[in-house]
Amino acid sequence: MSLPAPVEGWDTSSPLAEMSPKRAITLDNWFPQAEYVEVRKGHRLHRPTAESTPVETLIVYNGVISSKLFAVANGDLFDVSGADTHAQTAEVGITNLANSRIQYVNFTTTGGHFAWCCNGADNPFTYDGATWAATPAITGVSPGDIVNVNVHKNRLWFVLSDSTKAAYLAPDSIGGAATEFELGGLMSMGGYLVAMGTWSRDAGDGPDDYAVFVTSRGQIIVYAGTDPNSADTWSLIGVFNLGAPLGRRCFTKVGSDLAVITIDGVYPLSNAISFDRGAIERIAITGRIQRAMNDAARQAQNSFGWELVGYPKGTMAILNVPIVENVSQQQFVMNTLTGAWCRFTNQNANTFAVFNDRLFFGGNDGTVYEADVAGSDYLSNFTALMKTSFQYYGQRGVKKRWTMIQPLITTDGAVIPSIGLDTDFRNGGALSLATTVPVSSGLWNQMIWNLDPWGQQENTLIDWLSVSGLGQNAAINLRVDIQGEQSGSLFDVALFDEAVFEPEGTNPITLQVNGFNLTVETGEYL
Repeated sequence: MSLPAPVEGWDTSSPLAEMSPKRAITLDNWFPQAEYVEVRKGHRLHRPTAESTPVETLIVYNGVISSKLFAVANGDLFDVSGADTHAQTAEVGITNLANSRIQYVNFTTTGGHFAWCCNGADNPFTYDGATWAATPAITGVSPGDIVNVNVHKNRLWFVLSDSTKAAYLAPDSIGGAATEFELGGLMSMGGYLVAMGTWSRDAGDGPDDYAVFVTSRGQIIVYAGTDPNSADTWSLIGVFNLGAPLGRRCFTKVGSDLAVITIDGVYPLSNAISFDRGAIERIAITGRIQRAMNDAARQAQNSFGWELVGYPKGTMAILNVPIVENVSQQQFVMNTLTGAWCRFTNQNANTFAVFNDRLFFGGNDGTVYEADVAGSDYLSNFTALMKTSFQYYGQRGVKKRWTMIQPLITTDGAVIPSIGLDTDFRNGGALSLATTVPVSSGLWNQMIWNLDPWGQQENTLIDWLSVSGLGQNAAINLRVDIQGEQSGSLFDVALFDEAVFEPEGTNPITLQVNGFNLTVETGEYL
């Protein structure tokens, strides 16, 4: 009998006895593609800052001509835009901030393009493509209270720290007089404002763009219009109840929609406001992993590090999940083409950013890393774990004995997976080592000396492995241990006299699971 690869991803919501054969109970450090499941890529050092404390913000400035990437650690800003290097980067114009948890937007005015930044403690500051500076004077509110910023209808809107008030500037302005906007009268569940976002109903920047505020108790307040000073052009759409948001970075623009991270899961706002909270799990983006999402939210609801980032080049939506604040994190990762989920571990990130189509994260050690790069993790090992769904392989209620497995796996690296079975919803079955059969990618007397890679190989797993399993149903376990720097490149792959021996990230470890064949002996009804 055969079992497909779990291309529909990680599932923590379906009953174990009814789970699809294309889903997995565990899928750690495997990424589900449409046609196979592969070991995730690794991360490597990009730029260390001069600090050893966590990088809690990555600021991406996207100007008209140039783009920049800045890291914030221990209250100081560092330019980490350049090429990968082990040399520490120097501080830039903003230093000694009260905290490194910056919220920012890119905002274009007639005076230029700016990255506009705030943290709820220091006065806001901007970057114009050349210089960091304090914003022009802001009156009407205490500038240091601005903890969240959003661009809506060509004006900057603010959320004030520990307050029921928002505020806004005049259109096309980065400073000047701010007007307070009180929302406390609509907050029937109490609490304070957490964040603001813009929700587009027309798939663009047009008349149907709504201003959306979320409170610490999970109430969503939606307004339509352009000018909050005029009742003719500004009106309340409604107040809706969701779960409490997770962190100040709880809103993420997803196409024309707005995704919100709550203790109940991640939801597209367009669907969430149409459902009662008790039934909202049905439309959650995280619906397939809802139990894992709920467990993580209960354990780390008040921890810094929650955020959702889209990574189009990798077809990923990455939900960063803190475990121990500023110490350890994991990521729940969705394939944006298929909706399949998995989990990344041992990639400890406080914050993510996409810069020039490359994925970066700020580590807990003051270093900026690049993720999703060829090769494996250069500074840590990780283990890829897969446990398929339990399948009955024929009739339910019938005793079966599994004797052999043939994993249908393709790999171009020296990685040896271990494979085994669990039966009748148990855990901990013994694992057997698979072997690889090399297939040379280059032929003798046809490769060009000093130009072609020497002896690079592609391997396929074709052996049948003996297993022992007795029960009504069975799940397959697959484990691969990736060993840090040693897996970044393989002996005899670097170009002789031209390439650096074992260069970082030049030779990816590819391990693709296409499916499994099994031999099963069927017994009698129990």
